[in-house]
Amino acid sequence: MLRGLGRAARDALATSQVSDGLRYTEMAERRGQLPAPYQDASHEVELELAWRHFAPSSVAVGSLDAATFGVPLGFFYLVVGTGEGLSSLTRGEYEQATRELAPAALVVGLYAGGRGVRALGEARGWGRLEVRLSLLRELGRQWEARLGVEGTRELLRDIRARREAAHFVAMGGADAALALREARGDVARAQVWLSQAKPPRPGPWESKGGTGGRSAPTRALAAERSGSMASLVDEAEGLTREVVEARLALVELDAEGPRLSRDVAVLERQRPSLEAPPSGAEGNPLWGEYVAYREKRLGELKQGKDVEGPLRWEGYERMRRGFARGLAFESLMVDRLRADAALPRGKRRFLGDFDRPRIERWVGVWKQNSNLRFADVLVIEESPSAGRSPRVETLSFKSRDLTGLSASSLRAQIMADAKEALGYYGETLDIRRPSLQSLLRGGSKVPVQRVRLIYEHSHLDPTNTAKLYRAMSEAQEQIPGVEVSFQ
Repeated sequence: MLRGLGRAARDALATSQVSDGLRYTEMAERRGQLPAPYQDASHEVELELAWRHFAPSSVAVGSLDAATFGVPLGFFYLVVGTGEGLSSLTRGEYEQATRELAPAALVVGLYAGGRGVRALGEARGWGRLEVRLSLLRELGRQWEARLGVEGTRELLRDIRARREAAHFVAMGGADAALALREARGDVARAQVWLSQAKPPRPGPWESKGGTGGRSAPTRALAAERSGSMASLVDEAEGLTREVVEARLALVELDAEGPRLSRDVAVLERQRPSLEAPPSGAEGNPLWGEYVAYREKRLGELKQGKDVEGPLRWEGYERMRRGFARGLAFESLMVDRLRADAALPRGKRRFLGDFDRPRIERWVGVWKQNSNLRFADVLVIEESPSAGRSPRVETLSFKSRDLTGLSASSLRAQIMADAKEALGYYGETLDIRRPSLQSLLRGGSKVPVQRVRLIYEHSHLDPTNTAKLYRAMSEAQEQIPGVEVSFQ
Protein backbone atom coordinates (compact mmCIF):
# COMPACT_ATOMS: atom_id res chain seq x y z
CA MET A 1 0.00 0.00 0.00
CA LEU A 2 2.90 2.36 0.74
CA ARG A 3 4.38 1.62 -2.67
CA GLY A 4 0.96 2.29 -4.20
CA LEU A 5 0.77 5.68 -2.49
CA GLY A 6 4.27 6.45 -3.74
CA ARG A 7 3.29 5.62 -7.30
CA ALA A 8 0.14 7.78 -6.98
CA ALA A 9 2.29 10.67 -5.76
CA ARG A 10 4.64 10.26 -8.73
CA ASP A 11 1.63 10.25 -11.06
CA ALA A 12 0.48 13.58 -9.61
CA LEU A 13 3.97 15.13 -9.70
CA ALA A 14 4.47 14.03 -13.32
CA THR A 15 1.75 16.49 -14.42
CA SER A 16 2.87 19.37 -12.19
CA GLN A 17 4.29 22.65 -13.48
CA VAL A 18 7.64 21.90 -11.81
CA SER A 19 7.94 18.57 -13.63
CA ASP A 20 6.95 20.19 -16.92
CA GLY A 21 9.57 22.89 -16.36
CA LEU A 22 12.33 20.38 -15.73
CA ARG A 23 11.45 18.43 -18.84
CA TYR A 24 11.42 21.62 -20.92
CA THR A 25 14.81 22.67 -19.54
CA GLU A 26 16.30 19.29 -20.45
CA MET A 27 14.78 19.46 -23.93
CA ALA A 28 16.13 23.01 -24.47
CA GLU A 29 19.65 21.87 -23.52
CA ARG A 30 19.50 18.94 -25.91
CA ARG A 31 18.13 21.10 -28.72
CA GLY A 32 21.14 23.41 -28.38
CA GLN A 33 23.40 20.48 -29.29
CA LEU A 34 21.59 19.82 -32.59
CA PRO A 35 22.73 21.10 -36.02
CA ALA A 36 21.04 24.31 -37.17
CA PRO A 37 18.47 22.70 -39.55
CA TYR A 38 17.37 20.33 -36.78
CA GLN A 39 17.03 23.23 -34.34
CA ASP A 40 14.78 25.04 -36.83
CA ALA A 41 12.63 21.94 -37.28
CA SER A 42 12.38 21.51 -33.49
CA HIS A 43 11.30 25.14 -33.15
CA GLU A 44 8.53 24.64 -35.74
CA VAL A 45 7.26 21.56 -33.90
CA GLU A 46 7.31 23.43 -30.58
CA LEU A 47 5.35 26.31 -32.13
CA GLU A 48 2.73 23.94 -33.54
CA LEU A 49 2.38 22.21 -30.16
CA ALA A 50 1.95 25.60 -28.48
CA TRP A 51 -0.92 26.52 -30.82
CA ARG A 52 -2.53 23.14 -30.12
CA HIS A 53 -1.96 23.54 -26.37
CA PHE A 54 -3.77 26.89 -26.26
CA ALA A 55 -6.66 25.82 -28.49
CA PRO A 56 -10.08 26.39 -26.81
CA SER A 57 -10.73 22.66 -26.33
CA SER A 58 -7.31 22.07 -24.74
CA VAL A 59 -7.72 25.07 -22.43
CA ALA A 60 -11.12 23.80 -21.27
CA VAL A 61 -9.80 20.31 -20.55
CA GLY A 62 -6.66 21.71 -18.91
CA SER A 63 -8.70 23.98 -16.62
CA LEU A 64 -10.76 21.05 -15.35
CA ASP A 65 -7.57 18.99 -15.07
CA ALA A 66 -5.83 21.65 -12.98
CA ALA A 67 -8.85 21.96 -10.70
CA THR A 68 -8.58 18.26 -9.83
CA PHE A 69 -4.90 18.02 -8.78
CA GLY A 70 -3.65 17.25 -12.30
CA VAL A 71 -5.41 13.88 -12.53
CA PRO A 72 -5.33 13.01 -16.27
CA LEU A 73 -8.53 14.36 -17.84
CA GLY A 74 -9.88 15.32 -14.42
CA PHE A 75 -13.16 13.70 -13.43
CA PHE A 76 -13.09 11.34 -16.42
CA TYR A 77 -9.98 9.63 -15.08
CA LEU A 78 -11.44 9.80 -11.58
CA VAL A 79 -14.49 7.73 -12.60
CA VAL A 80 -12.43 5.19 -14.57
CA GLY A 81 -9.63 4.91 -12.00
CA THR A 82 -12.02 4.49 -9.08
CA GLY A 83 -13.85 1.63 -10.81
CA GLU A 84 -10.61 -0.14 -11.62
CA GLY A 85 -9.31 0.53 -8.11
CA LEU A 86 -12.31 -1.15 -6.54
CA SER A 87 -11.87 -4.08 -8.91
CA SER A 88 -8.18 -4.37 -7.97
CA LEU A 89 -9.12 -4.19 -4.28
CA THR A 90 -11.52 -7.14 -4.57
CA ARG A 91 -8.76 -9.16 -6.24
CA GLY A 92 -6.38 -8.43 -3.40
CA GLU A 93 -4.05 -6.30 -5.54
CA TYR A 94 -3.54 -3.72 -2.80
CA GLU A 95 -0.63 -1.82 -4.34
CA GLN A 96 -2.46 -1.27 -7.62
CA ALA A 97 -5.73 -0.48 -5.83
CA THR A 98 -4.03 2.12 -3.63
CA ARG A 99 -2.54 3.85 -6.66
CA GLU A 100 -5.89 3.90 -8.48
CA LEU A 101 -7.99 4.99 -5.48
CA ALA A 102 -5.62 7.69 -4.23
CA PRO A 103 -6.91 10.40 -6.65
CA ALA A 104 -10.50 9.71 -5.58
CA ALA A 105 -9.53 9.87 -1.92
CA LEU A 106 -7.79 13.23 -2.44
CA VAL A 107 -10.66 14.76 -4.36
CA VAL A 108 -13.32 13.51 -1.98
CA GLY A 109 -11.32 14.41 1.13
CA LEU A 110 -10.41 17.94 0.07
CA TYR A 111 -13.26 18.97 -2.24
CA ALA A 112 -16.43 17.20 -1.12
CA GLY A 113 -18.67 19.66 0.68
CA GLY A 114 -15.96 22.30 0.49
CA ARG A 115 -15.63 25.57 -1.29
CA GLY A 116 -13.64 23.95 -4.09
CA VAL A 117 -16.60 21.98 -5.40
CA ARG A 118 -18.96 24.92 -5.09
CA ALA A 119 -16.51 27.18 -6.89
CA LEU A 120 -16.06 24.60 -9.60
CA GLY A 121 -19.81 24.18 -9.89
CA GLU A 122 -20.34 27.92 -10.19
CA ALA A 123 -17.59 28.30 -12.77
CA ARG A 124 -18.40 25.31 -14.93
CA GLY A 125 -21.94 24.43 -13.99
CA TRP A 126 -22.38 21.52 -11.60
CA GLY A 127 -25.35 20.29 -13.62
CA ARG A 128 -23.10 19.90 -16.65
CA LEU A 129 -20.60 17.90 -14.65
CA GLU A 130 -23.35 15.60 -13.41
CA VAL A 131 -24.54 15.09 -16.98
CA ARG A 132 -20.93 14.36 -18.08
CA LEU A 133 -20.53 11.77 -15.32
CA SER A 134 -23.81 10.07 -16.17
CA LEU A 135 -22.80 9.96 -19.82
CA LEU A 136 -19.47 8.41 -18.88
CA ARG A 137 -21.22 5.74 -16.83
CA GLU A 138 -23.49 5.00 -19.78
CA LEU A 139 -20.43 4.80 -22.06
CA GLY A 140 -18.91 2.26 -19.66
CA ARG A 141 -22.01 0.08 -19.95
CA GLN A 142 -21.87 0.35 -23.75
CA TRP A 143 -18.21 -0.61 -23.83
CA GLU A 144 -18.75 -3.67 -21.67
CA ALA A 145 -21.68 -4.76 -23.85
CA ARG A 146 -19.64 -4.39 -27.06
CA LEU A 147 -16.15 -5.36 -25.95
CA GLY A 148 -16.79 -7.79 -23.11
CA VAL A 149 -15.25 -7.57 -19.66
CA GLU A 150 -11.66 -8.28 -20.74
CA GLY A 151 -11.89 -5.95 -23.74
CA THR A 152 -13.21 -3.18 -21.51
CA ARG A 153 -10.33 -3.67 -19.05
CA GLU A 154 -7.81 -3.43 -21.88
CA LEU A 155 -9.51 -0.28 -23.12
CA LEU A 156 -9.31 1.27 -19.65
CA ARG A 157 -5.63 0.36 -19.44
CA ASP A 158 -5.04 2.13 -22.78
CA ILE A 159 -6.92 5.20 -21.52
CA ARG A 160 -4.96 5.38 -18.27
CA ALA A 161 -1.61 4.80 -19.99
CA ARG A 162 -1.85 7.79 -22.34
CA ARG A 163 -3.52 11.13 -21.80
CA GLU A 164 -4.24 11.59 -25.53
CA ALA A 165 -6.06 8.23 -25.55
CA ALA A 166 -8.35 9.41 -22.76
CA HIS A 167 -9.05 12.68 -24.58
CA PHE A 168 -9.71 10.83 -27.86
CA VAL A 169 -12.29 8.52 -26.24
CA ALA A 170 -13.91 11.29 -24.23
CA MET A 171 -14.42 13.40 -27.36
CA GLY A 172 -15.37 10.56 -29.74
CA GLY A 173 -17.54 8.39 -27.51
CA ALA A 174 -18.24 4.71 -28.10
CA ASP A 175 -17.07 4.71 -31.74
CA ALA A 176 -13.74 6.20 -30.69
CA ALA A 177 -13.43 3.58 -27.94
CA LEU A 178 -13.98 0.77 -30.43
CA ALA A 179 -11.45 2.29 -32.85
CA LEU A 180 -8.88 2.64 -30.04
CA ARG A 181 -9.37 -0.97 -28.98
CA GLU A 182 -9.03 -2.18 -32.56
CA ALA A 183 -5.84 -0.10 -32.92
CA ARG A 184 -4.50 -1.59 -29.66
CA GLY A 185 -4.09 1.80 -27.97
CA ASP A 186 -2.46 3.55 -30.95
CA VAL A 187 -4.29 6.92 -30.98
CA ALA A 188 -2.96 8.06 -34.35
CA ARG A 189 -4.06 4.87 -36.04
CA ALA A 190 -7.43 4.94 -34.29
CA GLN A 191 -8.00 8.50 -35.53
CA VAL A 192 -7.27 7.40 -39.09
CA TRP A 193 -9.65 4.46 -38.77
CA LEU A 194 -12.40 6.59 -37.28
CA SER A 195 -12.07 9.24 -39.98
CA GLN A 196 -12.00 6.68 -42.79
CA ALA A 197 -14.98 4.84 -41.34
CA LYS A 198 -17.13 7.63 -42.78
CA PRO A 199 -17.95 7.44 -46.52
CA PRO A 200 -14.66 8.45 -48.18
CA ARG A 201 -14.24 10.45 -51.34
CA PRO A 202 -13.63 8.16 -54.33
CA GLY A 203 -9.94 7.57 -55.00
CA PRO A 204 -8.01 5.59 -57.61
CA TRP A 205 -7.17 2.84 -55.14
CA GLU A 206 -10.69 2.22 -53.73
CA SER A 207 -12.40 -1.02 -54.62
CA LYS A 208 -15.75 -0.95 -56.38
CA GLY A 209 -18.73 -3.14 -55.66
CA GLY A 210 -18.81 -6.02 -53.20
CA THR A 211 -18.69 -4.02 -50.01
CA GLY A 212 -20.18 -0.90 -51.52
CA GLY A 213 -16.83 0.89 -51.61
CA ARG A 214 -16.16 0.65 -47.88
CA SER A 215 -12.61 1.32 -46.77
CA ALA A 216 -10.48 -1.22 -44.92
CA PRO A 217 -10.94 0.59 -41.57
CA THR A 218 -14.72 0.49 -42.05
CA ARG A 219 -14.64 -3.23 -42.75
CA ALA A 220 -12.33 -3.79 -39.79
CA LEU A 221 -14.65 -1.97 -37.39
CA ALA A 222 -17.63 -3.85 -38.80
CA ALA A 223 -15.83 -7.16 -38.34
CA GLU A 224 -14.88 -6.29 -34.76
CA ARG A 225 -18.41 -5.24 -33.86
CA SER A 226 -20.36 -8.07 -35.47
CA GLY A 227 -17.75 -10.80 -35.32
CA SER A 228 -19.58 -12.69 -38.07
CA MET A 229 -17.93 -14.49 -40.96
CA ALA A 230 -19.96 -12.35 -43.37
CA SER A 231 -18.26 -9.21 -42.05
CA LEU A 232 -14.88 -10.55 -43.22
CA VAL A 233 -16.01 -11.30 -46.78
CA ASP A 234 -15.06 -8.81 -49.50
CA GLU A 235 -15.98 -10.12 -52.95
CA ALA A 236 -14.36 -7.16 -54.74
CA GLU A 237 -11.00 -8.06 -53.15
CA GLY A 238 -11.30 -11.74 -53.96
CA LEU A 239 -12.02 -12.55 -50.31
CA THR A 240 -15.01 -14.75 -50.97
CA ARG A 241 -16.52 -16.78 -48.15
CA GLU A 242 -14.69 -19.86 -49.43
CA VAL A 243 -11.33 -18.02 -49.39
CA VAL A 244 -11.89 -16.60 -45.91
CA GLU A 245 -12.87 -20.02 -44.56
CA ALA A 246 -9.80 -21.61 -46.18
CA ARG A 247 -7.53 -18.99 -44.60
CA LEU A 248 -9.20 -19.46 -41.23
CA ALA A 249 -8.65 -23.22 -41.48
CA LEU A 250 -4.90 -22.66 -41.99
CA VAL A 251 -4.75 -20.36 -38.97
CA GLU A 252 -6.66 -22.89 -36.85
CA LEU A 253 -4.07 -25.57 -37.67
CA ASP A 254 -1.29 -23.45 -36.13
CA ALA A 255 -3.37 -22.03 -33.26
CA GLU A 256 -1.97 -22.46 -29.77
CA GLY A 257 -4.04 -23.28 -26.73
CA PRO A 258 -5.74 -26.29 -25.15
CA ARG A 259 -7.76 -28.60 -27.36
CA LEU A 260 -10.46 -31.14 -26.69
CA SER A 261 -9.96 -34.88 -27.06
CA ARG A 262 -9.91 -36.57 -30.48
CA ASP A 263 -12.10 -39.32 -29.02
CA VAL A 264 -15.37 -39.26 -30.99
CA ALA A 265 -17.40 -40.69 -28.09
CA VAL A 266 -16.14 -37.98 -25.74
CA LEU A 267 -16.90 -35.24 -28.26
CA GLU A 268 -20.39 -36.65 -28.75
CA ARG A 269 -21.06 -36.41 -25.02
CA GLN A 270 -19.61 -32.88 -24.84
CA ARG A 271 -21.51 -31.63 -27.89
CA PRO A 272 -22.20 -27.88 -27.51
CA SER A 273 -25.71 -26.50 -27.86
CA LEU A 274 -26.54 -23.41 -29.88
CA GLU A 275 -29.33 -22.56 -27.44
CA ALA A 276 -27.24 -23.06 -24.28
CA PRO A 277 -23.92 -21.19 -24.59
CA PRO A 278 -21.53 -21.30 -21.61
CA SER A 279 -21.06 -18.40 -19.25
CA GLY A 280 -19.45 -15.49 -21.03
CA ALA A 281 -20.58 -16.58 -24.50
CA GLU A 282 -24.17 -15.35 -24.23
CA GLY A 283 -24.97 -13.06 -27.13
CA ASN A 284 -21.55 -13.62 -28.69
CA PRO A 285 -21.97 -13.91 -32.48
CA LEU A 286 -19.02 -16.30 -32.62
CA TRP A 287 -20.79 -18.96 -30.54
CA GLY A 288 -22.89 -20.20 -33.47
CA GLU A 289 -19.77 -20.32 -35.62
CA TYR A 290 -17.97 -22.30 -32.90
CA VAL A 291 -20.81 -24.85 -32.72
CA ALA A 292 -20.58 -25.35 -36.51
CA TYR A 293 -16.78 -25.67 -36.23
CA ARG A 294 -17.14 -28.37 -33.55
CA GLU A 295 -19.64 -30.29 -35.69
CA LYS A 296 -17.35 -30.13 -38.72
CA ARG A 297 -14.34 -31.34 -36.75
CA LEU A 298 -16.40 -34.15 -35.23
CA GLY A 299 -17.43 -35.23 -38.72
CA GLU A 300 -13.79 -35.22 -39.89
CA LEU A 301 -12.75 -37.39 -36.95
CA LYS A 302 -15.62 -39.82 -37.64
CA GLN A 303 -14.30 -40.15 -41.20
CA GLY A 304 -10.89 -41.10 -39.80
CA LYS A 305 -9.10 -37.96 -40.99
CA ASP A 306 -5.77 -37.14 -39.35
CA VAL A 307 -6.81 -33.87 -37.68
CA GLU A 308 -6.36 -32.47 -34.19
CA GLY A 309 -9.11 -32.22 -31.64
CA PRO A 310 -11.12 -28.98 -31.74
CA LEU A 311 -10.01 -25.93 -29.81
CA ARG A 312 -11.84 -25.12 -26.60
CA TRP A 313 -14.25 -22.20 -26.79
CA GLU A 314 -11.88 -19.72 -25.15
CA GLY A 315 -9.02 -20.64 -27.48
CA TYR A 316 -11.25 -20.56 -30.55
CA GLU A 317 -12.62 -17.12 -29.71
CA ARG A 318 -9.08 -15.78 -29.13
CA MET A 319 -7.86 -17.31 -32.40
CA ARG A 320 -10.87 -16.03 -34.31
CA ARG A 321 -10.56 -12.48 -32.98
CA GLY A 322 -6.86 -12.50 -33.86
CA PHE A 323 -7.70 -13.73 -37.37
CA ALA A 324 -10.13 -10.83 -37.86
CA ARG A 325 -7.53 -8.34 -36.64
CA GLY A 326 -4.91 -9.80 -38.97
CA LEU A 327 -7.27 -9.62 -41.94
CA ALA A 328 -8.12 -6.00 -41.04
CA PHE A 329 -4.39 -5.13 -40.88
CA GLU A 330 -3.87 -6.76 -44.26
CA SER A 331 -6.75 -4.73 -45.76
CA LEU A 332 -5.36 -1.55 -44.25
CA MET A 333 -1.92 -2.23 -45.76
CA VAL A 334 -3.41 -3.04 -49.17
CA ASP A 335 -5.22 0.30 -49.15
CA ARG A 336 -1.89 1.99 -48.33
CA LEU A 337 -0.16 0.13 -51.16
CA ARG A 338 -2.81 1.20 -53.65
CA ALA A 339 -2.59 4.79 -52.51
CA ASP A 340 1.21 4.52 -52.90
CA ALA A 341 0.88 3.05 -56.40
CA ALA A 342 -1.29 6.01 -57.46
CA LEU A 343 1.57 8.45 -56.71
CA PRO A 344 4.35 9.40 -59.14
CA ARG A 345 7.18 6.88 -58.95
CA GLY A 346 9.61 9.30 -57.30
CA LYS A 347 7.21 10.00 -54.42
CA ARG A 348 6.33 6.42 -53.55
CA ARG A 349 7.20 4.93 -50.19
CA PHE A 350 6.65 1.23 -50.89
CA LEU A 351 6.59 0.66 -54.64
CA GLY A 352 9.30 2.94 -56.02
CA ASP A 353 10.97 0.03 -57.85
CA PHE A 354 7.95 -0.48 -60.13
CA ASP A 355 6.78 1.51 -63.17
CA ARG A 356 3.19 0.21 -63.14
CA PRO A 357 2.72 -2.00 -60.09
CA ARG A 358 -0.20 -4.42 -60.06
CA ILE A 359 -1.30 -5.40 -56.56
CA GLU A 360 -2.91 -8.83 -56.10
CA ARG A 361 -4.12 -10.45 -52.86
CA TRP A 362 -4.11 -14.07 -51.82
CA VAL A 363 -2.25 -15.34 -54.88
CA GLY A 364 -1.62 -19.07 -55.16
CA VAL A 365 2.11 -19.83 -55.56
CA TRP A 366 3.84 -23.21 -55.84
CA LYS A 367 7.28 -24.33 -54.62
CA GLN A 368 8.56 -27.87 -54.53
CA ASN A 369 9.36 -27.81 -50.81
CA SER A 370 6.27 -25.96 -49.56
CA ASN A 371 3.73 -27.03 -52.20
CA LEU A 372 0.80 -24.66 -52.77
CA ARG A 373 0.73 -21.54 -50.60
CA PHE A 374 -1.13 -18.24 -50.81
CA ALA A 375 0.81 -14.98 -50.61
CA ASP A 376 -0.94 -12.23 -48.66
CA VAL A 377 0.00 -9.75 -51.39
CA LEU A 378 1.91 -10.20 -54.63
CA VAL A 379 3.08 -7.11 -56.58
CA ILE A 380 3.98 -7.59 -60.24
CA GLU A 381 5.17 -5.17 -62.93
CA GLU A 382 2.47 -4.59 -65.54
CA SER A 383 4.86 -3.18 -68.14
CA PRO A 384 8.03 -5.34 -68.03
CA SER A 385 10.92 -4.61 -70.38
CA ALA A 386 11.02 -6.61 -73.59
CA GLY A 387 12.58 -10.03 -73.15
CA ARG A 388 12.78 -9.75 -69.35
CA SER A 389 10.73 -11.33 -66.59
CA PRO A 390 8.52 -8.87 -64.73
CA ARG A 391 9.64 -7.62 -61.34
CA VAL A 392 7.83 -9.51 -58.57
CA GLU A 393 7.69 -8.79 -54.85
CA THR A 394 5.68 -10.57 -52.18
CA LEU A 395 4.45 -9.25 -48.84
CA SER A 396 3.60 -11.19 -45.69
CA PHE A 397 1.69 -9.36 -42.93
CA LYS A 398 1.85 -10.35 -39.28
CA SER A 399 -0.53 -9.12 -36.60
CA ARG A 400 1.50 -10.95 -33.97
CA ASP A 401 1.70 -9.86 -30.32
CA LEU A 402 5.42 -9.39 -29.61
CA THR A 403 5.05 -7.43 -26.37
CA GLY A 404 6.77 -8.81 -23.30
CA LEU A 405 9.21 -11.05 -25.22
CA SER A 406 12.82 -11.23 -24.13
CA ALA A 407 15.52 -10.23 -26.60
CA SER A 408 16.31 -13.86 -27.44
CA SER A 409 12.64 -14.83 -27.85
CA LEU A 410 11.98 -11.78 -30.03
CA ARG A 411 14.97 -12.60 -32.21
CA ALA A 412 13.91 -16.24 -32.52
CA GLN A 413 10.34 -15.28 -33.50
CA ILE A 414 11.38 -12.76 -36.15
CA MET A 415 13.99 -15.16 -37.54
CA ALA A 416 11.39 -17.94 -37.76
CA ASP A 417 8.88 -15.65 -39.48
CA ALA A 418 11.51 -14.41 -41.93
CA LYS A 419 12.63 -17.94 -42.82
CA GLU A 420 9.02 -18.99 -43.32
CA ALA A 421 8.28 -15.97 -45.53
CA LEU A 422 11.33 -16.69 -47.70
CA GLY A 423 10.55 -20.41 -47.86
CA TYR A 424 6.92 -19.88 -48.85
CA TYR A 425 6.98 -16.69 -50.92
CA GLY A 426 10.62 -16.05 -51.94
CA GLU A 427 13.33 -17.19 -54.36
CA THR A 428 11.55 -18.67 -57.42
CA LEU A 429 7.77 -19.06 -57.50
CA ASP A 430 5.38 -20.80 -59.85
CA ILE A 431 2.45 -18.35 -59.98
CA ARG A 432 -0.83 -20.19 -60.42
CA ARG A 433 -3.33 -17.33 -60.90
CA PRO A 434 -4.60 -17.46 -64.52
CA SER A 435 -5.22 -13.70 -64.75
CA LEU A 436 -1.46 -13.07 -64.31
CA GLN A 437 -0.28 -15.47 -67.00
CA SER A 438 -0.23 -12.75 -69.69
CA LEU A 439 2.45 -10.88 -67.69
CA LEU A 440 4.67 -13.92 -67.18
CA ARG A 441 7.11 -14.22 -70.05
CA GLY A 442 8.89 -17.52 -70.49
CA GLY A 443 6.56 -19.58 -68.30
CA SER A 444 4.83 -19.23 -64.95
CA LYS A 445 8.04 -19.53 -62.89
CA VAL A 446 9.50 -16.15 -61.93
CA PRO A 447 12.22 -14.97 -59.52
CA VAL A 448 11.08 -12.88 -56.55
CA GLN A 449 13.25 -9.80 -56.11
CA ARG A 450 12.18 -9.09 -52.53
CA VAL A 451 10.03 -10.53 -49.74
CA ARG A 452 8.65 -8.02 -47.26
CA LEU A 453 7.71 -9.16 -43.77
CA ILE A 454 5.60 -6.43 -42.15
CA TYR A 455 4.45 -6.50 -38.51
CA GLU A 456 1.54 -4.51 -37.15
CA HIS A 457 2.99 -1.58 -35.20
CA SER A 458 0.35 -1.59 -32.44
CA HIS A 459 1.44 -5.10 -31.36
CA LEU A 460 5.02 -4.04 -30.68
CA ASP A 461 6.49 -2.92 -27.38
CA PRO A 462 7.73 0.68 -27.72
CA THR A 463 9.92 0.29 -24.62
CA ASN A 464 12.02 -2.34 -26.40
CA THR A 465 12.68 -0.47 -29.65
CA ALA A 466 16.43 -1.10 -29.51
CA LYS A 467 16.19 -4.89 -29.26
CA LEU A 468 13.44 -4.88 -31.90
CA TYR A 469 15.64 -3.10 -34.44
CA ARG A 470 18.56 -5.35 -33.52
CA ALA A 471 16.44 -8.46 -34.13
CA MET A 472 15.19 -7.03 -37.45
CA SER A 473 18.73 -6.24 -38.60
CA GLU A 474 19.99 -9.72 -37.69
CA ALA A 475 17.12 -11.33 -39.59
CA GLN A 476 17.83 -9.28 -42.71
CA GLU A 477 21.58 -10.02 -42.52
CA GLN A 478 21.19 -13.76 -42.02
CA ILE A 479 18.25 -14.22 -44.42
CA PRO A 480 19.06 -12.25 -47.59
CA GLY A 481 16.07 -11.38 -49.72
CA VAL A 482 13.77 -10.61 -46.79
CA GLU A 483 13.06 -7.07 -45.62
CA VAL A 484 11.57 -6.80 -42.10
CA SER A 485 9.64 -3.73 -40.99
CA PHE A 486 6.59 -2.63 -39.01
CA GLN A 487 3.74 -0.30 -39.96
